[in-house]
Amino acid sequence: MSHDQSPSTNAPISRRTALRVGAAASAAGVGMTVAAVGPVRAAQDATPAGMQSEQLEVVFTPVDPVTITLAGGGPPQRGDYFYVDGAIYAADDVNGTQIGMYHCFGAWTSAADATDAPYMRLTTVQFLMDEGSIMGLINEIGPDDSARIVGAVQGGTGRFTSALGTFQQLPGPSAAEGTMATPGPGTPAAGQNVVRAVFELMLPQGS
Repeated sequence: MSHDQSPSTNAPISRRTALRVGAAASAAGVGMTVAAVGPVRAAQDATPAGMQSEQLEVVFTPVDPVTITLAGGGPPQRGDYFYVDGAIYAADDVNGTQIGMYHCFGAWTSAADATDAPYMRLTTVQFLMDEGSIMGLINEIGPDDSARIVGAVQGGTGRFTSALGTFQQLPGPSAAEGTMATPGPGTPAAGQNVVRAVFELMLPQGS
């Protein structure tokens, strides 16, 4: 009996033909998936097995930055080092109950007075909080569109052990005109630098 008969006759199909049919079906399925969500978006939205996604937002108040400059003074230049820290609060509780400390150190990648740099510092950061710490790497001090700068979460401790994901450091709330120098919980002080940290985390299930 010929192998070229219609499948409806229940004739046997050669192994080569079966492989071609299977490959064609697989290619058609992949094409449908890409058309539906797109390969880049699908990769971004995928959560690895055994992990769960979580969004976390806090605010912190960096103070008293220290820069060690090569010349011992003047605006920081490429290669100069710096350090800064500050208290961490819940997202809507700046100057309320402190839940941790922010630590940041790194190097200037451009001069502090540069006007054309996409960012000026490469920094290692630690958000040391009551539930555990989150560590990351991020570029800082960009132009007006610096909200698009995204850092990488490199791990953590406590509830955030084995954490992965991304984060942003965005401008936080500002004090209203006439605000006191030492306002109550939830209100920024006059002239206080408040930064909003937004994390898109992947954590082990059960964290």
